[in-house]
Formats: sequence, C-alpha cells, structure tokens
Amino acid sequence: MKGTKRYLVLLSCLFLITSLVSACSSTSNNANGNKPSESQPSGSQQNESASKNDGNKVSITFWNMFGGGDGAIMTEIVKKFNEEYKGKIEVKAMTQDWDQFYTKLQTAVAGGTAPDLAISHASKLSELVEAGVIEPMGASADANGVDWSSFNQNILNSTIFNDVHYAIPLDAHPLIFYYNKKILRDLNLLIDDKPAIEPGPNGFVNFLKKIKEGAPKGVSNLGLNSKGETPYRFWWALYNQLNGPQMIDASGTKVMLNNEQGKKAAEFVNGLFNDGIVRKNQDKSSEEFQAGKVALLLDGVWSTSSFEATKDLEFGAMPVPQIYDKPATWIDSHTFVLPKQKKGEDQNKINAAIVFAKWVTDHAAIWSQAGHIPTTTAAINSDAFKKMPLRQDYLQAASDGKYLPKTPKMWPIKDQLVQALEGIWQGRSSVDQGLDSAVKNMEKLLSR
Repeated sequence: MKGTKRYLVLLSCLFLITSLVSACSSTSNNANGNKPSESQPSGSQQNESASKNDGNKVSITFWNMFGGGDGAIMTEIVKKFNEEYKGKIEVKAMTQDWDQFYTKLQTAVAGGTAPDLAISHASKLSELVEAGVIEPMGASADANGVDWSSFNQNILNSTIFNDVHYAIPLDAHPLIFYYNKKILRDLNLLIDDKPAIEPGPNGFVNFLKKIKEGAPKGVSNLGLNSKGETPYRFWWALYNQLNGPQMIDASGTKVMLNNEQGKKAAEFVNGLFNDGIVRKNQDKSSEEFQAGKVALLLDGVWSTSSFEATKDLEFGAMPVPQIYDKPATWIDSHTFVLPKQKKGEDQNKINAAIVFAKWVTDHAAIWSQAGHIPTTTAAINSDAFKKMPLRQDYLQAASDGKYLPKTPKMWPIKDQLVQALEGIWQGRSSVDQGLDSAVKNMEKLLSR
C-alpha cells in the first residue's frame, strides 16, 4: 500500500511539472507571436496573417465623431470592410459626440477603457502626443504593409513628430471656393465654366463688385460670415499666400502674427466687410448658397456632398483663388490613431486596427463621397475617384494647404486668434489692436 501511494505521489509531481513547462512554453510562444519579426511575411501576406490571429476573429472598437452624411458614409465603409474580412476582423464603430470627443477619449485612456482605434484631427495630434494619449504606430504600420511613400507628403507631414509616425491620414479637408454657375453665367462671368477672376487683390474685389452690381435682388456676391471660423480660415489662407512666417517661433512661446503679412491679410478681409463689398453677419451662408441666393461661397470640402444632393443647384468648386504671391489655403485632416491601452498592448488588435485603417485609405474614393480629398496615390488614381465630379477640380488644395503649427496648445490659442480677428471684422478693434490682442492672449496660454 505504501509503495502504491509513493508511486501515485511521484506520478502527480511529474504531471504537475509537465503542465508547468507546457504552460510556460505556450506563454512564450504567444508573446513572440504578438510581435512582428523579421521572419514574418510582409505586405498583403502580413495583413492576412495578422487578421487571422491563428484562426480566431479579432474584434476592435473604433471611435469616430462623424455625424450626418459623413457618418452614413463611414458606416457604409465599416460594413464593406467587415464583409470582406468576415471571420478575420470585425470593426465595431462607435460614434461619439463631436463636442466631447477628445475629452471622452482622454478619459477613456486614463480609465483603461480606450478604444482600439480612433479618429483625430491632424491639428489635435500635438496635444494627444504630448499627453501620451496615443501610441506611435510606425513599426506596426510598416509590418502591416503601410507604404508611407504612397501618401501626399504635405498631408503626411502633419502626422509626424520627431520623425515618428503617430497617425495614418484618412483625408484632407481644406477651405475651398464654391460658385453658382447659373448666376455667374447670367452675368457673363464664367470662362470655360470657371469664374473669370482677374489676378491680385484688386481683381478679386472687382469680381465681387461686378456680381453685386449685376446680380438679381436678394442674391449675395460672397458667402462669408464676419463671425467664427470661416473668416479666420480665409485670413490664414491669405497670410500664407503672402508667405507669412510661422505662427509660433522655434522656442514655442513667441507668436509671430502681428507682422506685415498678418496685417495685410487682415486689412483685406476687413475691407470686404467695412467697404460694404460683402454683407456682414451671414450666419447661414451655406444654406443660402444651397437656395441659389449666394454666387460665391468660402467653405470646407465637407459641404460638397450636401450641395450635390440639392435639387437644381448648378455649382462648381475650386481651390481658394490665388489673391497674393502663391497658392495657399487653410487645411486640416482626419487621421487614424492608436489610443494608449492602460492594460497593455494587444498586438493582434493593433494589427487589425492598422489593416482596417490601411484598407480605408486605399479605398478612400468611398470616403471622398463626402467631399474629402483622399491621401494616398492608390485612392487618387483609382477609377472610382477619377469618375467623381468636382473632386479633381479642387484636388490641388491638398498640396497647397497650410496646416496649423504643431503645438500641444494649438486649439485653445487658435480660439484666441479667432476671437481677436472677429473683433476686427465686427469693428470692435483696429487691425493693429486685434492682432496685438491675439498675440498677447496666445502667448499667455503658451507660457503656462
């Protein structure tokens, strides 16, 4: 009996040791499998390998802020991707409130409940990088077949910090120029279906005067509100057309806007309002353009799809006219980012997220239905994109656009600039006073 007990004890010990060794070996292999290695396949083979996850489907959460037409199109994109990668990757898209999006994202990261993939504006990336909210994605993107050289360089540069890739650009959405073809044709102001605007600031002003003098009663020449973001974006376009220096110096504390270029651009915009050339306080200029009551409109490319859906609206689109020394306009982008995971990275989810982001950018002709400009050569050269009306007419704006500088406090200091410029447009301050106020308030925030 004692011999039998000893045999059973010995057998149990051997079984326990074998199980431990097997478990350690399994853990080690899994850890190595979660990291890209030189022996792994590249390109589409790597994408397929990553998405399979050893035969198990990978589910990822994807946060975005897209509503309206943008939201419907992104829903369509996610559906198409999930159908193509059925059994391999499932993307669960969640639309968050735009106004609270970044606050929710930072809260989720801090609380360990971050999504696997999220959207960020390029102009917000500096803040997210500085706060440690998002992870670098260069190595994982490379391992999953992302070819950085295939992106528009101007757009891509807005996502790189200290030579590190922190985002995959989804689109470019610059400020552009819309025009009502019927109104301009009736006034004999179209040449080859384009506005016949003569060069220089005087040429632009004279064009507006011709519309104002000849257009039917109730029709405005230019839809440009004297409040909010749009006139500031137009000012930024002109500032860069004048070769204005960087908004913030190398130290990151000094603002350089109250200069010759800043004043000249502000005086031009202010003159449109003060001289009565453009009507002030056009709070609904976009809706008025849709109704055929505005000849020209400054707005973002995101309005294209809404205008296309408007019955009997015959319109065209083009980059912001070159009024000064070189082409330039305001621009921003939506980008894909990897939020930091407080509980630790899951390489399978990272791979799946990048596979999805790459797929979307390669198929961005779908996304460009909303009016946005694709970021990759593959999407721009696709037959689907080339067949789309209007987009080719303002495609160049993606390369000519000037992004805001990279600083973690860009959004709050931009708000100070918008408020100061609005004070000029509304007649509460002179150009010098307004720009001086902007510089002081912006530097105050930068020094904190």
